[in-house]
Amino acid sequence: MPRSEQEEEQEFLADLKARSGRDLAEWMAAIGAMGFTDKNQTIDWLRTQGFPFARASWLERIHSNGGRPIYAESVSRPESPPPAERPKPKPRNPEREAREAAQMDKLLAAAKGYRPLYHLLETRIRQALPAAVVTPKAAYVSIGAPREFAAVTLHATEVRLGLALGDHPFDPQLQKARMKGVGASITHMLLLTDARQVNDDLLALVRLAAERGG
Repeated sequence: MPRSEQEEEQEFLADLKARSGRDLAEWMAAIGAMGFTDKNQTIDWLRTQGFPFARASWLERIHSNGGRPIYAESVSRPESPPPAERPKPKPRNPEREAREAAQMDKLLAAAKGYRPLYHLLETRIRQALPAAVVTPKAAYVSIGAPREFAAVTLHATEVRLGLALGDHPFDPQLQKARMKGVGASITHMLLLTDARQVNDDLLALVRLAAERGG
């Protein structure tokens, strides 16, 4: 017989510490520390931490529910206030979330061996700019706050980070943007092939682009 969602949640939470290194309370604290303002930011970040889309969405729902499991609470706490008095999860759009997840997977597949480098880059940008929103587009990954200030295209030979830097001078590392599909606001580009390039200097440029374009 198929498992109920309550049973699936119980199994997921029971194995959470062993599979991810953190229990539910620790993940709730980690999400809270990131300061996300949108559920998609939370889901995107959890996916960079190794969760598949469905599990990342489940953790985001629990966080939106005040850190309380969605199904277990109703069974273990019959004396609790009626559901209308509890914080409710934010409205969801499963179809849009599924489309975005599929598109992100498609873009990441093009990176081949540079996929971990992209995840590192996204994580560091989110840490530096917690309000940043990451959205997969047809040919690139858009980063905005809320207006697009950065773009990433993924290739088998490199990761290209485009930035909206206007009249900022070019140099041997910071080149004129050559990226398929991105908007005219993305003027500069960095070619990344090594995790050591994702450093404080790069993040300073990202912040500058966010100030100008976001």
